[in-house]
Amino acid sequence: MNNKKISFLIIEDEPITRMMYRGFLTELISDCVIYEAENAAQGLCLYFEKRPFIVMLDMMMPMMSGEIFLDILEEGINAKLLTTTPKIVVITAIEDAKQLMEITKRFAVIAVIPKPLPYETLAELLEYHIN
Repeated sequence: MNNKKISFLIIEDEPITRMMYRGFLTELISDCVIYEAENAAQGLCLYFEKRPFIVMLDMMMPMMSGEIFLDILEEGINAKLLTTTPKIVVITAIEDAKQLMEITKRFAVIAVIPKPLPYETLAELLEYHIN
């Protein structure tokens, strides 16, 4: 994978899971910039401040769900507060097929990956969207 300076935002409430994702990303792209949020509210603030290239989003979190995060970003695009559409990778433990299909149709979602996140799947996804 090429080593362009690229930024990621990991929005995940589990610290160990965030650490695992950070490890995957730095192994795949050595000089990437990684921002982390432990909930979607923090994630929104970081997204608007940093404008990362890819957001890795958990859907089920306390305080604010990933779905509300997506709703707010979509409103930001519709209101022209955001000029670029983010690339969002949803990583979720949701197993309901209907729910998963609905997530794949959501604004800016480029992939829905089941937990636990397979390293190879992330590598292929980033190869496709970065190069």
